[in-house]
Amino acid sequence: MLPETCSVCAELAGRIAAPGGVVFRSAWWEVAHHTGPWTDPGELIVKSRRHVESIAGLTGAESDALGPVLRAAVAAVERVVRPERVYVASYGERVRHVHFFLLPRTVRLPAGHVTSDLYRRGRSLLRKWGIAANPSTAARADAATRIRDDEAWKSLST
Repeated sequence: MLPETCSVCAELAGRIAAPGGVVFRSAWWEVAHHTGPWTDPGELIVKSRRHVESIAGLTGAESDALGPVLRAAVAAVERVVRPERVYVASYGERVRHVHFFLLPRTVRLPAGHVTSDLYRRGRSLLRKWGIAANPSTAARADAATRIRDDEAWKSLST
């Protein structure tokens, strides 16, 4: 995938805006809300600021910084959203740019990876079709502000 056609690179360049803007930015990583229209508050993306398509391609500095950024992001989402669990996942198939999804599982979502994933996909379709209510961009932006202001980020240098 070329950086010119990469949606993560477009987000990093400011051509696609996340609700609430950037939550955290360091020299190597950026954290913001998922830009998809059918996502919930606290569904974040942790993305490499450099276009790199495999975790194996990360520099030493990028990989050293990744763990603390993921830890802080999960801690902030846990405090602000108060989910039962926060799933961290990276697929890299459709968008070949190293990025991680933070998916808070609230009490409304059933436990279990397969069950929760099916529920989340079904919920997204119901929202897309207008059958179920979708959290507003303002609700996601408010969550981004509260996550950005959370104490978890204070331990990280920018």
